[in-house]
Amino acid sequence: MELKSILYVGLGSFVGGSLRYATIWWIDKKASGDFPLSVLAANVVGSFLIGLLLPMYSKFGWGRDAAVPLFLSVGMLGGYTTFSTFSLQTLRLLQSSHYALAGLNAAASFVACLLAVFCGWKLGQAIWG
Repeated sequence: MELKSILYVGLGSFVGGSLRYATIWWIDKKASGDFPLSVLAANVVGSFLIGLLLPMYSKFGWGRDAAVPLFLSVGMLGGYTTFSTFSLQTLRLLQSSHYALAGLNAAASFVACLLAVFCGWKLGQAIWG
């Protein structure tokens, strides 16, 4: 592992984490209720974008350790998506006896993120295929 690679991931994580914070803050300001819509939205958007970028990496011959995938996918989108926050919010819903919302959050996150990464990948193939 090279120091350059670590720096690409670190810088991307800074950008992605900052964007995640702004996204969650903005959606939470607009939304109401107990359902963690902001984290779901960040995870779905991040899943879509990572799927969208995958065909671009193949087209340009960028392997897993190339600067662009390290910065964008591992760093920025890794920092933008929020699985640990999703897990914590689901636990809090369970602890506050919002069992249906916890189940909905888990199911919606799984299905929506898997669908988003697939749709992003298909669109990326159409663009860069």
